[in-house]
Amino acid sequence: MIDKIFCIVPWYEVHINADGTYHSCGAQPNKISGTAEAKKYNVHSMTIDEWVTGQHQEFARHNKLNGVSEPLCGMCYHEESIGSVSKRIRENHKSNIEPLQFYETFDKDYFQSLKPNINSYHISLGNECNLACRICGPTASSKIAVAEIKAGTYSGPARMNWTEDESAWNHVVSTICNTPDLKFVHLIGGETLLNPKFENLIDHLLKVNKTDIYLGFTTNGTIFNQNLMEKLNAFRHVDVGISVECTGPLNDLIRQGSNTQLVLDNIDLYLKHRKQGHVYITVRPVPSALSVHTLDDLYKWCVSRKLDVMTNILTRPDFLQIAQLPLDVKEHLIRQYKKWDHSEPAPANSNPRDPTWFKQHIDNEIKSIIKALSQPNDPILTQKLYQKLSSWGWLDQPNIAKYFKTDFKA
Repeated sequence: MIDKIFCIVPWYEVHINADGTYHSCGAQPNKISGTAEAKKYNVHSMTIDEWVTGQHQEFARHNKLNGVSEPLCGMCYHEESIGSVSKRIRENHKSNIEPLQFYETFDKDYFQSLKPNINSYHISLGNECNLACRICGPTASSKIAVAEIKAGTYSGPARMNWTEDESAWNHVVSTICNTPDLKFVHLIGGETLLNPKFENLIDHLLKVNKTDIYLGFTTNGTIFNQNLMEKLNAFRHVDVGISVECTGPLNDLIRQGSNTQLVLDNIDLYLKHRKQGHVYITVRPVPSALSVHTLDDLYKWCVSRKLDVMTNILTRPDFLQIAQLPLDVKEHLIRQYKKWDHSEPAPANSNPRDPTWFKQHIDNEIKSIIKALSQPNDPILTQKLYQKLSSWGWLDQPNIAKYFKTDFKA
């Protein structure tokens, strides 16, 4: 069972949320913010070292070593159940722990005696965002937060930005820049490129010559900054993750406020101005019941540009999962996805982050989507899905409603 549970993240990585609370893993839902623990486990009141060596993370490491299932890790468990490559698998690969040879490549005694050795940082710079995506929430989008406060469905702050606390920001930047064996820095939002602290951190890393690292960030693709690209070209490896769901009109409806053609054009600009061999562009969709109808067109577009794809198949909210589509809709989609032209598989020990295997990574995602489409739906959740589609006005638009046409009866 430990082979399905163990994850190196609590030993090597630090996560900070938009409000400054610490987090065991960015793939987990944030259950600390808004609780009594939020003031304690926060960059405003606790150093990174205190968090890493404290009771919370010690407990997390203990559970990983003993195969104790963590409900908050449901996203990884779900992705692995349908054959998708989860964050857990990608992170374990950094320590050469392979899922198919787990017991040959995992040394429990080593991790039992290993003290935390942080070399990776996964940081949200705040929730400021210019979009209000249907698959997102108020802690990652200020626009959604404002709308939900107005509707009475959310009681938290409209805006979160812990980086405005200069003391906390200086502590985090100093800790990152002084990490002896720094390997990974990944930044998210909100929309990362709206936050001036993003480029501020890049400047600090350049100043102290911390460029021999893997630097990643996620953007919604609505902004392109050529001056920033020139700075990024100095790093050994940069991964620009661009969030887009599909290439047609569904994308603008899912990612409210976006302009799909602008995003696709900006991806081409990233490709034009990036330094090959240093800066890689990765498309980051979140496959859901909303996007799966034309997601394969996005994958074909990515193949045409030799772009890698890294997905996190949607698990929350549950009614937007691919499996919740009605059976007749899913049967049609399974036939559609089975027409995909597959390449020879990548070697079993290949790096899931290696962009040269982009076609094989996409092939694997196609297989995962077929598995998701093959799972049974929950009629109550299917009914909720269609109620939402109706309330959004999607079913009143013939060019959109055609994707959801069904004989399903609640």
